[in-house]
Amino acid sequence: MIRLTVVIPFLLALVVFSASNQDPLDMWLLTYSWKCSAGVLALIVAAVAFIMGAFCLWAAELVQRRRARKAEQRVRELEAQLAQVQAASAATHVVEHPQGIPTAAVIPPPSEDSI
Repeated sequence: MIRLTVVIPFLLALVVFSASNQDPLDMWLLTYSWKCSAGVLALIVAAVAFIMGAFCLWAAELVQRRRARKAEQRVRELEAQLAQVQAASAATHVVEHPQGIPTAAVIPPPSEDSI
């Protein structure tokens, strides 16, 4: 929402500026010259700046996505290792009952407090 409160007034000002500056002017850059209105030039500059900003944002997001994919893969590996450890620790062990009757007992994994 904050972006819209910044972008909409800027775009409105750009459109008003473009509409009010329609007289063709001589433009030049080094040895190249052309005629166009200041409003059209402002729209072209804004479009180029928007495209460059979008490209920079895309490049930064690409790096973040790569890091996120690596982190997700690491989480999957660690979850698989945890499942293996839990399966190994949850194996049933035969324990002698006080009356001498063998029973099956499951030894729970250690809690985080005991580590």
